[in-house]
Amino acid sequence: MLNIESIYATYLNIKQEKNKEKYKNYKGWHSASQAGSCFKKLALRAEGKVEPPMDNRVMRLLRLGTIVHSDIENSIKDYMEASEEYKKSVNTIYTEKRVEIPEFKVLGHLDIAIESETTSGNKFAKVVDVKTCGSYPWKMKFGRKPDPNANTNYNLQLSTYAYAFAEEQGIYIDDIEMSLFWYNKDTSAIKEVMVSNDWIEKALEYWEDLRDYTDDIESSDELTVGSYGVPMANWECRYCSFKDIHCKGI
Repeated sequence: MLNIESIYATYLNIKQEKNKEKYKNYKGWHSASQAGSCFKKLALRAEGKVEPPMDNRVMRLLRLGTIVHSDIENSIKDYMEASEEYKKSVNTIYTEKRVEIPEFKVLGHLDIAIESETTSGNKFAKVVDVKTCGSYPWKMKFGRKPDPNANTNYNLQLSTYAYAFAEEQGIYIDDIEMSLFWYNKDTSAIKEVMVSNDWIEKALEYWEDLRDYTDDIESSDELTVGSYGVPMANWECRYCSFKDIHCKGI
């Protein structure tokens, strides 16, 4: 008899290894998706410290998110090819585009960027990050009493993509629009939330602080729990793959 669960786990592991190939020429760089995370965690990853294998359940959760991302991106590509309205109003739509911020050694792959022109002839772009979540985090974001800090890291991630894209394409920051496109995995509810450009400055401050702190040390061992940025939030330690291996955490 086939062990379908085991076969699927093997498949996801292979997918995960192939995904790492995107970063093979960027040793010592940081992933834009880690914006807002603990400085020590990012320093350990930049050093290439080995992390324990990902739990099969977590891999399945991540894969579900990837499938939703892919569906949304494919729908946009189909729209690009078929819509005359798009051809008149939009110059280019990018999906899964690689972006870089060399001064901070940051690399990422944005989900969606829609580039057009303003009435004055300047380039304009909207950058969208697709996010999936379950009903509880959805409630924390959109319930009667939403957590004001629920999207902090997501806003920093999105702003990192937007800044890198703007720099590459020669777009003024004032001509960038950003949003988080949320998909509830339990109910299939969707909601788009606009994000202020003020977050771009906050994202740059985060990456600059990380660079300044890690440039002054010889090893991540010098980053001790309780020092600035280690961790950024107490809850990080509970989910950190380095806990009890390279760092005791809180």
